[in-house]
Amino acid sequence: MNKPKPVFVPIANISDLSLIEHIEIIAKFGHDSEFSKDFLETIQPHTAIVAEHYDITEIQALFFSILVTINLQTSSIDLAELANFFNVNCITLAKYLPDIKQLINKQLVRATAEENRKRRRQTNLNAEEYYVNRDAYEALLKGNKFVPESCKAADIFDMMKIIRQMINNKEEYLNDADIFVELNALVKQNQHIQFLNDLKVYNLDDNAMLIYLFLCSLFLNEPEEEIELMRAIHFLFPDVRNSIKIRKQFMNLEHPLQHHDLLAIEKGSFKLDSSISLTDKSISLLVGEDKNMFIRTKMPTNKQFNIIKAEDIIEKHLFYSEDEQKEIDFIIDTLKPENYQSLMKRLADEGLPTGLCILFYGEAGTSKTMLTYSLAKKTGRDIFDFKLSEGKSMYYGESQKLIKKAFDYYREMVEKSKVAPIFLLNEADALLNKRSAGDNLNHSVQHTDNELVTILLNEFESLNGVLIATTNLENQFDNSFYRRFLIKKKFEKPNAEVRKKIWADKIPWLDQHELDELSKMEVTGAIIENAQRKILLQQALYGIERPDLDLILNYLEEENLGKTQNRNRIGFIK
Repeated sequence: MNKPKPVFVPIANISDLSLIEHIEIIAKFGHDSEFSKDFLETIQPHTAIVAEHYDITEIQALFFSILVTINLQTSSIDLAELANFFNVNCITLAKYLPDIKQLINKQLVRATAEENRKRRRQTNLNAEEYYVNRDAYEALLKGNKFVPESCKAADIFDMMKIIRQMINNKEEYLNDADIFVELNALVKQNQHIQFLNDLKVYNLDDNAMLIYLFLCSLFLNEPEEEIELMRAIHFLFPDVRNSIKIRKQFMNLEHPLQHHDLLAIEKGSFKLDSSISLTDKSISLLVGEDKNMFIRTKMPTNKQFNIIKAEDIIEKHLFYSEDEQKEIDFIIDTLKPENYQSLMKRLADEGLPTGLCILFYGEAGTSKTMLTYSLAKKTGRDIFDFKLSEGKSMYYGESQKLIKKAFDYYREMVEKSKVAPIFLLNEADALLNKRSAGDNLNHSVQHTDNELVTILLNEFESLNGVLIATTNLENQFDNSFYRRFLIKKKFEKPNAEVRKKIWADKIPWLDQHELDELSKMEVTGAIIENAQRKILLQQALYGIERPDLDLILNYLEEENLGKTQNRNRIGFIK
């Protein structure tokens, strides 16, 4: 025999009821109501009050009230149990699943998928199960407003603790989409934390944000611990396809977190034991002024890098044509500290990159490196000289780490210096070479070379300072590098007029006839300087005060050996 339905008696002083009493009335008349129009109209005054309290819609207030009621009797509720409560078909309620999703977004309700989590075969379409957030229920009993726990982060450390707890309990969520919803809500509710504001500029997608915040939380908990890439990704993304896809992005240096220089990967001896870590840039974002307590960047060894102080540079006289001198004056004016800061600010105000990359290319011996030293001296900038012979290692992964270390250390130098030093890449073609392709190449060598190019392109893009690259083989460059250089200066062999000035400067006792004859020789400034050095050796060893023109011409012919054929070698001493 069916139990008779309760008869609704309007309550005169509805505002005197407690919130739980409103929920009780909704549940009482909802049971076996068949979700009828009369039922919805009858309970509307009560759903309106519940809806206002939780800032949700009236239909969402209805489902929340029913979930509270059923959840007091059972641990979780699926769609079939809800349909059974109302005495309707499941399809009648299916269209309201987005409303239940909003209750999850508000953290009033949690969702889980027990069958999926235990990897059982899914036999129906409504495997989702719901239960009321216990904190929301406790607030309901006390008649208080429910404030989600995620709103209560006092600082970055508290925030990361909440994230770690949330991710550790990720199996409480139905799927990745649900954890993303809560994570985004968490970020939105804690905009008072500067770190979260700073992340906006990177426009990270849900997957990248989840990975990044998870790793940040692990770092603050155990700064000294290495994080295994494969284990971390599999923990966050148990789905094998998704896990492999994300890991492949990291291994190929294509992940957005690597592109923005927020995470770095260190490859081990085998592909499965790679570790992942926060970059110095990330640590600075995360802990701000306390970064020195966490950043462990050490002063590189002299074998790898060379720091040349501006005051130690001995400036030499350099001579150029009128047009070349105008180009060089422009570079000097740009690098002068009193101009540089305002120029970079103007670029920043326009939303443009502020790193200044300069390329010196052309004939060997045309003073490209010497000009870099002269620029450093004139503008009071130290030089950070990266030795490219150390830039490539035979060991897989070592080259990448060395280059990253170089740029990390340079960034630290820029931060600590009043005047940004110059990052010098001498003979840059050794690193900025074209990406490898072709079946005849060793795959691991090809992959490593391509990784180096990708790393360098990213470093150039995010540079905050001054980089000067020199090369005699600009045609060996990967095309992607050219647009990264704001200033490109080609060096030609000096013309006769410039050569005469160089000879007069290097060997001041030459007469006009000798200067005219020597200036006809198409040589570079480096060759002229070699001739000067040999003359000094002759003077010191043999007391020859003034070598004649023929001896100097012999010196020049020595320098030309290897470039012409059928020439007899000329002895060092005439």
